[in-house]
Amino acid sequence: MLNLSNLLAVVDFRQSEHYALPRAIELAKLFNCKLTVIANVFESYTELLSLYSAINLEEIKQNAIDEAKQQLINLTDPIPHDDIEIDYQVTWNPSLHSGLTEYINQNNFDLVVKTTRKHNVLEKILFTPTDWHLLRDTETNVLFVQTENWKAKSSILGAININDDVKHKKLNEKIIQATSQLATALNCKSNIFNAFPWPAIDLERFNHLFDKQDLFLEIKSKHFELVNNAVDEVGSITGKAIIGEGLEPEDGIPEIAKSTFSQIVVMGTVRRKGIEGMLIGNTAEKILDQINCEVLAIK
Repeated sequence: MLNLSNLLAVVDFRQSEHYALPRAIELAKLFNCKLTVIANVFESYTELLSLYSAINLEEIKQNAIDEAKQQLINLTDPIPHDDIEIDYQVTWNPSLHSGLTEYINQNNFDLVVKTTRKHNVLEKILFTPTDWHLLRDTETNVLFVQTENWKAKSSILGAININDDVKHKKLNEKIIQATSQLATALNCKSNIFNAFPWPAIDLERFNHLFDKQDLFLEIKSKHFELVNNAVDEVGSITGKAIIGEGLEPEDGIPEIAKSTFSQIVVMGTVRRKGIEGMLIGNTAEKILDQINCEVLAIK
């Protein structure tokens, strides 16, 4: 269940557009919840000045925080928000992602809303994007926003992973529930998508044991059955179940999101860290730079 009562909107002053702000305010109105708007600041020169006792570093720090907080207020003021409660917070940390993750993990937020951007290959090799840190280092669901306004006549796409283990089943339930709730709140269709690769079978060697066409139809039919059962156990959707046969999730999700005019893709993340995260990665991370709609990552 997507219980929203306490939202956090992240503002990154390095970005020129702050799409997360209007989106978070709209969600706060839809779900009648409190909103906190946060930014992180740090003046690197203060590290050099720490040797000089005559300089009041705490005053410099407080002035920087106060100025950043006023910037947040100025960014929010043009957006109608009279009927919601907004709190403004500024963290002081040399690292944006460290300041954010520390604050998020110390507070009880139901959803973090952040403006995302495209990262090139070199950037991802040289450093881990802040968006990835929010996926890996926090327990909170994250909505990554790419545009200012939601599209009219669009839909919500929930991407699940049909798997027998308990963790995937529970995650699928959360994804289906969140997809249905958002579609209801936004008055649009909800669809559920599942992608699966074909089994690695040497068809030439074993073609005498089965009919290739019948086998693939049976596998696809079984996935349809499992997806529909997963939906029926949780509730209902207003759209349809979609199967991406022969596809990896990171390939199928962007394609189906585009064809179904999805404004939000709801998907799960397994929060891989360390070497495993570097080598394998998470599907949510992989598609952030491939997809042209918002991504709601469910933990």
